[in-house]
Amino acid sequence: MDLSLRKKAVWLTGLLLLAALFVLVFGHKEERVRLLYASGGDTYDRSAYLNFEQTIVANAEVKKARLDGLDANKLQSYDAIYLDVSLKQSDTLKSAVPLLETYVKQGGHLFVENDLLNDLPKVLLGAEAIAPVAPTLYPQFGYPAVRGNLQGLQNVFRQFADNFTSHAYVNNLDDMMPGFDWGQAIVPSTAETIVTLNNQPVYTINRYGQGTVFAAGAFLPNRYFITGFDLQSGMDPSKGFLTKASKHNESIQRPGMSMYYSFKTGLPLEPYFHFAFSAANHLFRSEYVSFVSKETLGYSLKKVFGPYGRPAMAYQNHFEAMPAFLHKEAIGWAELLKQYNQIPSFSLIRSAFEWHHWYEGITVHLNTGSNEQPQFVGEFPNSFYSSGTLLISGDSPLTQAAYPTDPERGVTLELGMKLELPYRVYPALADLNGDGKPELIAGSADGYLYWYTNAGPKLSMQMVPEGLAHPDGFGAPEKLVLTNRQPMKTDGYSTVTAADLTGDGKADLVVGSQGGTIVALLQQGKGTFAPPVPLLSEGVPIRTASHSAPAIGDLNGDGIPDLVVGDSTGQLTAYYGIAGKPLQFGKAQPLFQIGAKYAAPSIRDMNGDKKPDLVIGNNEGDLLVYVQADGKWNPQGSIKGKTNNQMGSKSLVGGQFSVPLWADMNHDGKEDLIVGQVQYSRPVPIDDPTFPYKKELTEFLDYAKSNKLEIIPHVYVHSFVSSEQEKLELQLQRKAFDALGLPWTKTGTNQHTWRINQSDRLQTLRNENDADIWFNFGFKPSDSPTEPQWGREFIWSFPFLLDDNQLKSPMMLYAPGFRYSEAPDGSKPDTTDIYRSYANLDLPIDYFEHIEYQFDNPTKTGDLTKFVKFFDTLRTDYNYNFMSEPQMARSFLAAMKTEVTVERPWLVYAIDKLKTKFGRGLHLTLSLSSDTSNVPDMAAEYRDTAGVVFEPGERYANYPFATDSPAFLKNEGKLYVGLGLRRLTSVSVNWGAEPFHIVRSNVPVRIQDNGTAWTIDLNSDGMQQIKLYGPRPLVIEGEDLKIEQDPENNLYTTVTHYGAKTSITVTMP
Repeated sequence: MDLSLRKKAVWLTGLLLLAALFVLVFGHKEERVRLLYASGGDTYDRSAYLNFEQTIVANAEVKKARLDGLDANKLQSYDAIYLDVSLKQSDTLKSAVPLLETYVKQGGHLFVENDLLNDLPKVLLGAEAIAPVAPTLYPQFGYPAVRGNLQGLQNVFRQFADNFTSHAYVNNLDDMMPGFDWGQAIVPSTAETIVTLNNQPVYTINRYGQGTVFAAGAFLPNRYFITGFDLQSGMDPSKGFLTKASKHNESIQRPGMSMYYSFKTGLPLEPYFHFAFSAANHLFRSEYVSFVSKETLGYSLKKVFGPYGRPAMAYQNHFEAMPAFLHKEAIGWAELLKQYNQIPSFSLIRSAFEWHHWYEGITVHLNTGSNEQPQFVGEFPNSFYSSGTLLISGDSPLTQAAYPTDPERGVTLELGMKLELPYRVYPALADLNGDGKPELIAGSADGYLYWYTNAGPKLSMQMVPEGLAHPDGFGAPEKLVLTNRQPMKTDGYSTVTAADLTGDGKADLVVGSQGGTIVALLQQGKGTFAPPVPLLSEGVPIRTASHSAPAIGDLNGDGIPDLVVGDSTGQLTAYYGIAGKPLQFGKAQPLFQIGAKYAAPSIRDMNGDKKPDLVIGNNEGDLLVYVQADGKWNPQGSIKGKTNNQMGSKSLVGGQFSVPLWADMNHDGKEDLIVGQVQYSRPVPIDDPTFPYKKELTEFLDYAKSNKLEIIPHVYVHSFVSSEQEKLELQLQRKAFDALGLPWTKTGTNQHTWRINQSDRLQTLRNENDADIWFNFGFKPSDSPTEPQWGREFIWSFPFLLDDNQLKSPMMLYAPGFRYSEAPDGSKPDTTDIYRSYANLDLPIDYFEHIEYQFDNPTKTGDLTKFVKFFDTLRTDYNYNFMSEPQMARSFLAAMKTEVTVERPWLVYAIDKLKTKFGRGLHLTLSLSSDTSNVPDMAAEYRDTAGVVFEPGERYANYPFATDSPAFLKNEGKLYVGLGLRRLTSVSVNWGAEPFHIVRSNVPVRIQDNGTAWTIDLNSDGMQQIKLYGPRPLVIEGEDLKIEQDPENNLYTTVTHYGAKTSITVTMP
């Protein structure tokens, strides 16, 4: 070789060595867990795929591809394959079996859903046979000892299954999942059992060559309910839900069910999203990825949902009850929490109200059609729990007697209850003072008649159809006093109608009562009435069975007033008038009986044929039309509006025990429909000038502002409002916040009465997202028969991002945990095990509690303190970060969207190999980096607070690991690491002692280390809490700090501060 060629070879060799040295020094080996989600085509189970797309394994890489488009080389590029359930009995799967066998033999890992067990060779599954799982209503799961890498999978299953079998049903599994198909299971030959059901193996794993095949049971992942993050996928009807729906739908046909007020349990059951199974499916699938990571990399790295590697804990407090403003209960709650180093999270309702109270009330449906064909809108946002435009008395909606309740004896009356007593405003109109404007006369359950002067058109926060004028309002009530100076009083439940009985041009009153009598009050002039005289039928006083309800009109067209009377049984009876005998009528003529009770008739031509028809109110609250034709009364159904009521029909329903009355209330020449009724509560918007506790509301808002408490909206819609109605409600809520000086930029919410739209599962969430709401941590999924806190569908929950391409920004969903109850003696259900399971798995905790009606009762305040103490202890024992709910949401978003890269620099990798070969034991050094460029702005100050938990697999099980992050925690062999505090964070085998560090911080931190002390900026408002470890006692300086040291060894110090963000200086002598 000539000299020039030798020189070139030397140069080339040198360059190669230089390049190799460069790669060694600066190159990195990225460590990821690669999972293939293998489908059979365009149709696949989106719920399962989304579990992997939102996996909590920090270094997972998930791809979805058709199985038939992959060859052996492509398969080998993945660490694990998850077979989509759509491959069941497909030619695609059958053709791929040889490839899958080779893949597993060469070290791949395969997850097989229960439905696919019969599609794979028994030898691959490690099965002697495949057999049906014996059905059971009393599942008892068993957990044989398994090797280290499998313990995480077994533990996730066990924690959920233990909670489920303890709390998801009262009697047996049929309570929750009637007809559940337990699927099939292998009879193991070479497979290892992970979980048994009543001693039958149902979850197994088989070592096949160098890889594994995991055979899943039917319990998890579960397909009985909807579990997908799109709120629509994941359910297989063949798994048993149709049995549940059938049983429920049979139950709602029983007599006595309310037509309009059984919206909690009285609607037909459709498939619904199940928070608990959704969370369990998600975590179980993520834990499988974690298992694969331990098998392939020797460790797993999972995201923790809270700042810097410690899970978040928060309260959810809806602030809505009127008396709570008066008693300043929000301030009382916040001050109570300060004693335990906790912070509230308030959502504020738009219209405050009284819980569990019903009042006699009255509304008007203004006519948007014509007299011949009246039309009505129905509900407006300020109808609140009623419908139409509430009539005003003075400055507030008119109400009379309160429906009886006795909370001390447990007699409470929720919105979704059918009432038994016919409380109602029973209205009539007549000009009593001669001013040409009709006064309102109203019957009441107390037996009196009340009259209200007409105040003319009355503007208020009540809404009317677009383009129509507001109706007349009325003055304060006065009892109707007779000429004998005694107030008119029946034996109870007075009813009334107005008509000129005597032909003297003055309106007289016909009055019914509980006892069934019908009497006349003849007007003597200027609104004075003579004592009652009975109306007669064939010379005998008219009397119905009970609760007589009269209407006067010309039924037969002879020009003589006739009388129609409804009664408590729903019977309608006519008494035809006799010429020249105004107080006497012919014999009783039974007309018909409606299917409801407490018939309250009005007489009006409803079809334009010039014949009087009947509109009948009743205990259900709707208004039934019966048309007169050919001597018969033909039912036409109920009067409808444009909007839906809370049961999903268009029947005009604003309360119970409805009473119709027709009159032009806004002077446009068209008769409007007035409805007396009993209606729920007496809501008042918080921005209404007449809000009764404005001073106390202002005091609360000032307290929240000075204490840096963030308030979010508590939004009310029911299950069947339209998208336009929802948008208007959100606009009004935002307007109220603006009026009160509350910021609304990017915020969150929870639902008043928990409901979202039922006809369109995504409508409410989309509208909220469009209104700059990006998280909702308190709602009842569409069609769900239960609600958060008490519903057994909510024993578990885990945050996720809604999968919907119509959203303008991320929408995070979550639900508060199950009701706390502690009873070590077994005297009542003890639910603390649920929260210990959460803690075992590092799951965040959001606990809901109403704090209204508590602080005026020491016993109830004591009940609050019980769970506050419990969560205080849980926070301390498991090092949770207690924070506000908005802060929690921001930290979740940071965790979800932070991209974590795990690398092993080649030089460090080589050094680890040398240490392992020539040193003591194994060595592993990882470099972690976090990319927050895709973290949305809503994460705000929490953008850089992601954290992970490093868990050694079997390969490194007995080795101690440490990190150079200033925020970490070691616990039971796991290392929790805060990211975002260094450009690169290392995790490595380290036998050294723990240095001074942050154990947890509920707010973002910025650290300045001058060599002798740390200055730590705590960068979020509200409550700042940081726990520090120091091998020697620490000196901590700052303003208004509460400093608590571990009483045992003084190694741990917790610092708490309330108010604006602050800084502390920490010195370790």
